[in-house]
Amino acid sequence: MRLYKKRVAFCISDQHLVPHGGIGQFAKGFVEMANTIDWKVDIITDKSTTNEFAKLVESLGANLISPKNALSYKNHTGTFAFTDSINFEKMINFRDAMMNAFHTNIYDMVVCNSLEAMPAVLSFDLNNYIPVVFYTHEESMVFRDTRKFKGVFLESCNEFFNNLMTLENCYIGTQSARNVSEIKNNGGVSVEHLSMPMSERELLTSDYSERKGVLYIGRWEDRKNPEAFLKVIKETGLPAKIMTNANGKKKFEARLAELGITDYEIKAGIVGKEKVDFIKSAKVHFNPSLRENYPFTFFECLGHMPCIVIDKSEWVTNFDSKYYIRLPLNDVANTLKIEYAADRKERNHDALQYVKHLDFQTSDRWKKFLAGYTQTALARSDSAKINDYSEIKYSDFIKILNRTQLAIDDVKSILTNKSKYNIIYTDNDTYLSKDPNFIPKEEVASSLESLFA
Repeated sequence: MRLYKKRVAFCISDQHLVPHGGIGQFAKGFVEMANTIDWKVDIITDKSTTNEFAKLVESLGANLISPKNALSYKNHTGTFAFTDSINFEKMINFRDAMMNAFHTNIYDMVVCNSLEAMPAVLSFDLNNYIPVVFYTHEESMVFRDTRKFKGVFLESCNEFFNNLMTLENCYIGTQSARNVSEIKNNGGVSVEHLSMPMSERELLTSDYSERKGVLYIGRWEDRKNPEAFLKVIKETGLPAKIMTNANGKKKFEARLAELGITDYEIKAGIVGKEKVDFIKSAKVHFNPSLRENYPFTFFECLGHMPCIVIDKSEWVTNFDSKYYIRLPLNDVANTLKIEYAADRKERNHDALQYVKHLDFQTSDRWKKFLAGYTQTALARSDSAKINDYSEIKYSDFIKILNRTQLAIDDVKSILTNKSKYNIIYTDNDTYLSKDPNFIPKEEVASSLESLFA
């Protein structure tokens, strides 16, 4: 039985709990980081998911919790067939998933990574009890000028979520000091630099084996600018390496055929060693993306090869300019050929040390943030029922309440009194005890009993 110091509710939609995106990669990296600092993570999703990436994150130690009766998104997708907007059904699903989680555990922090999770959690008014962190992944939340480019979300949707970022009782977590400055300039109040850990730990080690190819990582969508990548590949004649999702793979293959490009390799939805090996096998990374917040793909590549971006890529200022090349698209081909032919081991080594430093700071940033939080909601009296117990398992207490439906006020009554207790977390449960030396005893079923459980 393992004991944990803190428990975190990590809200992410099933749509984002996939390998081909920064939000999913952040989820994986956060769970792995939490394991090293004795934090337990419960992944709170808007609907149950059984995809392979979700299973991977679960195998790393996370519990996956979803609503018991998730609402369908059929009406939402029918209404917004060609654009997207605020998904109220998804908000309700996140609300119900959190209440489902509160039947079994209490939390020291909630981190919201999908847009609709934030208003769902804010509706509980938990901010005076535990920190609620709205984590930035959408580029229009940080770099407001990117909204001059048409995106998938309606402007009313962007305005709604951006206004949430100006609330005083909500923490905005973001990946860099550069982002902190941007958000504060746009009205953000409580903004914290809470960086992301490297999701594939082997990308923090060097590899100087034989390399080949120009690497592109990302879905096929306008903001990622895949046509610019293919333009440069066509001009240089260099081999292409493409890491994307299944749908992107089909679109790349079709476009490559149209352009007559045959020297390429495409991987879709890869993780773990296969992903690490594919990245490390490339010689140069060209990232032409126009709109990003803090592209995880760039972070992953920066320590292993020369990285080139176009001058319109404002997001790249998140990173130290010593470690990348930024220039107009028309100048990329010539520079790319020079970098491809050169031996850049020394520069790659320096860049990797920079990346390792960024990663090393991450867990300290999260620990210091949580340690510095002060609960402002104080217990009004000792009348809360939890005070009848000197020692109890939280889920047992919820059963004792015997509610037809658990109310958020029941949870708050425990949160306001938790300072009176020694809180112990295990993989599945929360224990409260007034004995500072308390260690829970959990029964472990024998292997024979578990076969028939």
